[in-house]
Amino acid sequence: MASHRLTIAALALGLTTGLTACDDAPDGADETDNGELAGIVLEDDAMAAQLGDAGDIALREGGIHQEQAQYLELAAEFEARTGRKLTGVQLSEGQASLLQTMLSNEDDISLKGLLQQILDTRDNITDLEDEIDALKRELPTPTVVGRGDTHLGLASDYLVKNHGLSQSEAERLAHRSLLTNNLAPGMEVWHFYADGVYGTTVTQGTARVSPFFLNIREKRKLQGERDDALALAASLEAEITVLEATRDQLRTDLDRTIAQRDDFRYERDVLQEDKDDLVEDDESVFFYVDTARRLREKDILVPGGMRLKDWRKDLFTQSIDLRNQNSLKVYAEDFGVRRLNKIILLPRDRFKADADYKIEYGDGKQTATIYLDNIDRFKNDAFVVALR
Repeated sequence: MASHRLTIAALALGLTTGLTACDDAPDGADETDNGELAGIVLEDDAMAAQLGDAGDIALREGGIHQEQAQYLELAAEFEARTGRKLTGVQLSEGQASLLQTMLSNEDDISLKGLLQQILDTRDNITDLEDEIDALKRELPTPTVVGRGDTHLGLASDYLVKNHGLSQSEAERLAHRSLLTNNLAPGMEVWHFYADGVYGTTVTQGTARVSPFFLNIREKRKLQGERDDALALAASLEAEITVLEATRDQLRTDLDRTIAQRDDFRYERDVLQEDKDDLVEDDESVFFYVDTARRLREKDILVPGGMRLKDWRKDLFTQSIDLRNQNSLKVYAEDFGVRRLNKIILLPRDRFKADADYKIEYGDGKQTATIYLDNIDRFKNDAFVVALR
């Protein structure tokens, strides 16, 4: 934790903060020269306090990275000792509850200490996040950096749009503040303006890297930056570790989502097939064709009559989709008879000849076509064709 405190202190040194007054610069001084900012006196106490609070946000953001890195180290040790894996860069409520239970039941002093360290790290991260949220509630809303934004452009836009300064005056004040070229999408630029005094600072926000990291990388070749370089290495390692853990979690989530999508597609296709089958059945009529003699032999017709003895659902393996077809053609030779003398649809009390259907014979009664005229009568039903 000593290295952790050193990194937090270094973060304060790397914080991008700027102040500027609208008074004219002394004769011979360049207004864009940031070196003379050391002589600026910030007289607005409220603004100074807000600027300090914005700086505190950056310190706590850096602290969260360090705690997350510490958590990942402890999680790796926990997995090595227990075989249980803690995912992500923070404990979920379920994981925290599990560790609390393990802590209360654990007799191994060393493992008990490890569990307590993991829970303490989680609490530290939560506390830092709460502190950041509390500070943000007390400050004006920052500008979120987008792709291609510059600190100078954001500062000028703020002064023009929010305080009615001309473009040239806004750029003059912005040039005299401590601006940074090291912005990344998702960072937050804080603006403070009172009585002709403009101040600005940058915090990490949702960006993947901190302003501290980018500033130190740019300045690492300067003399006397050894401590900052060490802090950079620690910060970079922590950020890479966190990003890698996040990347792995995202890959796992993506694989799970793809698998779920494929399952949903399969279920959708099955349901669609079932729906199509149901619709087709509802719009179809099923039938069975044979001679009256064989129908009696198969115990389908009663002896000596043209009445069905038993309704056997397994008979009806053939069907007509009435949406596309309304007729059925029968050939005498297919049933071993010389002529089709008469054709009856059974049951006779359900299907009436010349009302629900009609029959036309052809080729000297070698063939017959059964026309289903009353389509609604035949939908989702079945009949037996008896040949005589």
